[in-house]
Amino acid sequence: MTIFGPWTYPDERYYYSWLDVPVPVEPTDGEIKKAVIERLHRDPHTKDADIKVDVKQKVVILGGEVSSWLAKRAAGDDAWDTRGVVDVSNILTIRQPTTASAY
Repeated sequence: MTIFGPWTYPDERYYYSWLDVPVPVEPTDGEIKKAVIERLHRDPHTKDADIKVDVKQKVVILGGEVSSWLAKRAAGDDAWDTRGVVDVSNILTIRQPTTASAY
Protein backbone atom coordinates (compact mmCIF):
# COMPACT_ATOMS: atom_id res chain seq x y z
CA MET A 1 0.00 0.00 0.00
CA THR A 2 1.32 3.39 -1.02
CA ILE A 3 0.89 6.31 1.31
CA PHE A 4 0.93 9.72 -0.24
CA GLY A 5 2.45 12.58 1.65
CA PRO A 6 0.49 15.78 2.36
CA TRP A 7 -0.34 17.97 -0.59
CA THR A 8 2.27 20.64 -1.07
CA TYR A 9 0.96 23.93 -2.29
CA PRO A 10 3.30 25.67 -4.72
CA ASP A 11 4.64 29.06 -3.68
CA GLU A 12 4.33 30.54 -7.15
CA ARG A 13 1.39 30.19 -9.51
CA TYR A 14 1.17 31.52 -13.04
CA TYR A 15 -2.11 33.30 -12.30
CA TYR A 16 -0.92 35.13 -9.19
CA SER A 17 0.96 37.79 -11.12
CA TRP A 18 -2.24 39.78 -11.79
CA LEU A 19 -2.55 40.45 -8.08
CA ASP A 20 0.53 42.67 -8.20
CA VAL A 21 -0.88 44.87 -10.95
CA PRO A 22 -2.19 48.16 -9.54
CA VAL A 23 -5.89 48.71 -10.02
CA PRO A 24 -6.49 51.72 -12.28
CA VAL A 25 -8.18 54.56 -10.45
CA GLU A 26 -11.02 56.19 -12.33
CA PRO A 27 -11.24 59.98 -12.07
CA THR A 28 -13.99 61.50 -9.96
CA ASP A 29 -16.70 63.74 -11.42
CA GLY A 30 -14.84 66.81 -10.12
CA GLU A 31 -11.59 65.73 -11.78
CA ILE A 32 -13.41 65.06 -15.06
CA LYS A 33 -15.06 68.50 -14.92
CA LYS A 34 -11.72 70.19 -14.31
CA ALA A 35 -10.10 68.29 -17.19
CA VAL A 36 -12.94 69.13 -19.61
CA ILE A 37 -12.80 72.84 -18.69
CA GLU A 38 -9.03 72.89 -19.22
CA ARG A 39 -9.46 71.25 -22.65
CA LEU A 40 -12.13 73.77 -23.64
CA HIS A 41 -9.88 76.68 -22.64
CA ARG A 42 -7.01 75.29 -24.73
CA ASP A 43 -9.12 74.59 -27.83
CA PRO A 44 -8.98 77.53 -30.28
CA HIS A 45 -12.63 76.94 -31.30
CA THR A 46 -13.99 77.06 -27.75
CA LYS A 47 -11.56 79.15 -25.72
CA ASP A 48 -13.65 82.35 -25.99
CA ALA A 49 -17.04 80.66 -25.56
CA ASP A 50 -19.02 80.72 -22.33
CA ILE A 51 -19.64 76.99 -21.93
CA LYS A 52 -21.13 75.57 -18.76
CA VAL A 53 -19.83 72.13 -17.83
CA ASP A 54 -21.54 69.76 -15.44
CA VAL A 55 -20.61 66.15 -14.70
CA LYS A 56 -22.89 63.59 -13.09
CA GLN A 57 -21.87 59.95 -12.78
CA LYS A 58 -19.15 60.44 -15.42
CA VAL A 59 -21.63 61.94 -17.93
CA VAL A 60 -20.56 65.39 -19.17
CA ILE A 61 -23.33 67.93 -19.83
CA LEU A 62 -22.32 70.91 -21.97
CA GLY A 63 -24.58 73.96 -21.92
CA GLY A 64 -24.47 77.54 -23.07
CA GLU A 65 -24.05 79.32 -26.37
CA VAL A 66 -21.28 79.07 -28.95
CA SER A 67 -20.57 80.99 -32.12
CA SER A 68 -20.69 78.15 -34.67
CA TRP A 69 -21.50 74.50 -35.25
CA LEU A 70 -17.74 73.89 -35.40
CA ALA A 71 -17.34 75.20 -31.85
CA LYS A 72 -20.22 72.98 -30.71
CA ARG A 73 -18.64 69.95 -32.35
CA ALA A 74 -15.19 70.77 -30.96
CA ALA A 75 -16.60 71.10 -27.43
CA GLY A 76 -18.30 67.72 -27.71
CA ASP A 77 -15.13 66.11 -29.06
CA ASP A 78 -13.04 67.65 -26.28
CA ALA A 79 -15.43 66.23 -23.69
CA TRP A 80 -15.42 62.77 -25.30
CA ASP A 81 -11.61 62.72 -25.42
CA THR A 82 -11.34 63.27 -21.67
CA ARG A 83 -10.35 60.25 -19.59
CA GLY A 84 -13.16 58.77 -17.54
CA VAL A 85 -16.06 60.17 -19.58
CA VAL A 86 -18.75 57.58 -20.40
CA ASP A 87 -21.23 59.85 -22.21
CA VAL A 88 -21.65 63.45 -23.37
CA SER A 89 -24.85 65.47 -23.55
CA ASN A 90 -24.06 68.38 -25.85
CA ILE A 91 -26.94 70.84 -25.45
CA LEU A 92 -24.97 73.85 -26.64
CA THR A 93 -26.91 76.28 -28.80
CA ILE A 94 -25.45 78.11 -31.76
CA ARG A 95 -25.69 81.88 -31.50
CA GLN A 96 -27.69 83.32 -34.38
CA PRO A 97 -26.07 86.28 -36.11
CA THR A 98 -27.89 89.54 -35.53
CA THR A 99 -28.91 91.33 -38.69
CA ALA A 100 -28.98 95.08 -38.87
CA SER A 101 -32.35 96.64 -39.36
CA ALA A 102 -33.01 98.13 -42.81
CA TYR A 103 -34.98 101.02 -41.31
